[in-house]
Amino acid sequence: MSNPVFTDVVFVGDKREVRSFYGKMKRLQEREKPLVNNSHYYPQRWLGNLVARLGENCREVFCGGMWNSLARGEDFLEFSTETAWHPPFALFRMIQRHYPSLRFYFEPDIEYFDTILEACAYLSAFTGWEIKATWEALQEAAEAWNDEHRNADWPVGVKQIELIGNDELWE
Repeated sequence: MSNPVFTDVVFVGDKREVRSFYGKMKRLQEREKPLVNNSHYYPQRWLGNLVARLGENCREVFCGGMWNSLARGEDFLEFSTETAWHPPFALFRMIQRHYPSLRFYFEPDIEYFDTILEACAYLSAFTGWEIKATWEALQEAAEAWNDEHRNADWPVGVKQIELIGNDELWE
């Protein structure tokens, strides 16, 4: 079973691009039938529909999930996503390719991973870098990201934790 990730995202930029992007998402979620047949429990708000509407292949861009709470201001658009394992970083970057003035800001919930491999895959998706599946490589990638993005609101932090049972607490 996957770990659900809930991400709040805001796209800010040119008013015309915001209006165009919002219109596409609004029309998709109001369709009687989804643009792309899918088995998602909210088929009109499946992220793959947005990928297809922007002319991309939903098999090539991570879009496993849906959006909620679509809202627009004069120069911003905001919504939430629910995806598996990590936020849809590739989707956010794809949206920027189609709407070059838009910049996105997001706040994912905190993630926990069972293996270094899972953690490295998550950070790789976030940074766009290939990260070797070792604790050292994960730490180095987080440090490099933070060094390159010193003004980011949310620095990347990695910690190892060990889960213990109740019986171990009292020993």
